[in-house]
This record gives sequence, C-alpha cells and structure tokens, in this order.
Amino acid sequence: MSQAVAIAERAAKRARSLAFTAIHRQSAPQPILYDDLVSRTRIALFVFIAGTLTGIYFALQAHFNPAVMPQLTWRHAFGVNLAYYYIWTAMTPLVIWVARRFRFESGRWTVAVLTHLLASIILTVIQIFLGEAIVSLLGLRPMLNFFRKIGYSFLANAQSSLPTYWLILFAYLAFDYYVKYRDRELRGAHLAAELSRAQLQALKMQLKPHFLFNTLNSISSLMYSDVDAADAMLARLSDFLRLTLDRDLDQEVTLDEELEFVRRYLEIEKIRFEDRLTVSVDIDHDAGEARVPTLALQPLIENAIHHGIAPRPNGGSIAIRARRNNGTLHISVADDGVACSEQPRERIGLANTRKRLEQLYGTEQRFTFGSSPAGGFVVEMVIPFHTARNA
Repeated sequence: MSQAVAIAERAAKRARSLAFTAIHRQSAPQPILYDDLVSRTRIALFVFIAGTLTGIYFALQAHFNPAVMPQLTWRHAFGVNLAYYYIWTAMTPLVIWVARRFRFESGRWTVAVLTHLLASIILTVIQIFLGEAIVSLLGLRPMLNFFRKIGYSFLANAQSSLPTYWLILFAYLAFDYYVKYRDRELRGAHLAAELSRAQLQALKMQLKPHFLFNTLNSISSLMYSDVDAADAMLARLSDFLRLTLDRDLDQEVTLDEELEFVRRYLEIEKIRFEDRLTVSVDIDHDAGEARVPTLALQPLIENAIHHGIAPRPNGGSIAIRARRNNGTLHISVADDGVACSEQPRERIGLANTRKRLEQLYGTEQRFTFGSSPAGGFVVEMVIPFHTARNA
C-alpha cells in the first residue's frame, strides 16, 4: 500500500501545481503590445501619404482659384502647399508626443486644453516660418524683405495651418481609442480562453482522485480475500498512474491513445472481476486518429463497472463503440448490468464529462445517458470529428 500512497501523493502535488499555474496564467495574461497591432512603419507611411494628398488638394485649389490673379503656376502651387504640409507631416510625432503627455482625461481637461492651445500656436508659427524659408530657397518667392513677408504669411496662412494641428491631434486620439478598444477585446478573449483552460484543467484533475480512491478501495477489499490479486492490482495501478503522470496533459488525445488508457485501466479491474467482466471494442477503421478529450472514456467505463457490473453476482459485459458520421464522432459505452429503475443520477464521472464536453465543443456536442432498451445502461457522446492534421 505504501507504493500506492506515494503515487497518490505525487498525483496530488501535480494537481495542486497545475491548478496554481492555471490560476496564475488566468490572473496574469500576456500583455498585448501597441506595436503588435499596427507597425510603426505603416503608420509613418500613412501619415506621409495623408500629408501628400492634403498638399495636392490645396495645390489644385490654389491653381484653379479664380480669385487669384494672375493664376498660380503648377510649380508655385505645388511647391508652396507640399512644402507647408510636409512640414506638418514631419511635426506629427511632436503632436503625438504632446497628445500622449497631456490627455483629455477626467480632472485634467483644463490643463490639456491650455497645453494643446499653446502647442498649436507654437507649432503653427514654426511651420509657417519654415515653410516660407523653404519656399524662398526653392526660388518660388524672392528672398528680399523675407522677415517683412513673414508677417503677411502669418495673417494669410494661420487660419488654415492652426486647425491642422487639431486635425492631427483628433485623428491620433481617434486612432488611439480604437487601438485601446481592440486591445481590451483581445485581452478579454485572452482571459476567457485562460479561464476556460483553467476550468478544463480543474475538471480533469477532479477525475484522477475520484478514480484513485475507487481503485484503492477495491484493493483494500481484496486484501482480506485474495492478497495475491490485491498485490497484482496494486502493481497495475502503479503502472497506470506512472503512465498518466509522465504524459503531457493535453486537453485532447487520439481515440487510439485514449483506448490505450482504457486498456490499462481494464487490466486493473479484470484482476478483481476475473471472468465476471468481458469487454468488447468496436471502432471504425478511420476513427482511431480522431481527437477526443483526455480521460473521456475511462470515467464512463468506471461508472459502468461500479454501478452496473459490480452489483451483479455473475458480472456482465461492456461494449465500447465509435463511429464516424458526417463530420461527427459517435462514441457509446454500454453495459448489460443493473438497469436504472428511475431517472439515473449524474455522478461525478458523468457530470464531469458533460462539463468538459461543453467547455471544449460548446453546442457542437451532445452527451446523453440512460437505461438501454436491451437492458443495462448506455452513455453516448457526439463530438466534432477532427484529427491532429485538421485541428
């Protein structure tokens, strides 16, 4: 018994460790970085294109403006407007920096408005000064009396240049709020996925102690009647637990792998029941690679043995069947043991399996159980058919 107790302690420690890990992951989701959503290169390219299109729009407007006589040449119209708006394009990072430092948040509205008003005036002055300097250097305007012309340029261009700061500011704020909204959605989905994973792991961990206690109880009963059988059953239990502990705890395995678990478990039970227990397995040739929940069949077979076969003096038989049907996998576990005279109670194994199926497959699964028309008890589950290749 000491070997089984040691293995049970090891299983309990691993269950606690996995539960702690699941809760820790749930409470500390991986951060979703700003740059993961939109690359800075694409943002810079978008700002450049926006500045170019804005400059072209005002250049066309200036060239075809009937109030301007003589008509501006294409070179003059495009040179002046592209110079002005490329400067705003270059100053966009400054606008964004101010927007990040002084946000329109509760309790800071006054400071933010005053700061952005001052920043818009300063950057507009800088933009017009640099614009006129570039235009003069390009030969589009004479360099003579440059500083006298600057005053006229402020009066002529301030009404269009000053609102440009606020347009850039509000465009950035709208984009920033959109990214944060998407970030919250992604975080919410991440938290929901982690919570679902933690719930599935907790349900799976609940099955192992239940199975272990039932098996140890059976061994304890055999100790008084057949010591050799109890010793053999304990050795098989040790092998079975070592197999489960050494495996990665994936939520799904292939049906063939799950049947291997079932075979190991049945080896334990057959020591106790000997020829009172017979098991038949009927699996479609293309169903073995299907993915099924880990430990999905073992609790159903355990339920059939302990509540259907064990109460009968002559024992009974269990039939395991799996069929692929139009994109679904139909699995049934039926026994010819004691039938239920009333509505069957959903015990730990059945209730746990139902919850895991709901977590994994939602409305795409079906789980039913009840008395079989031929006598005994039958459990059926229907899940989506998928393999490791198309999972």
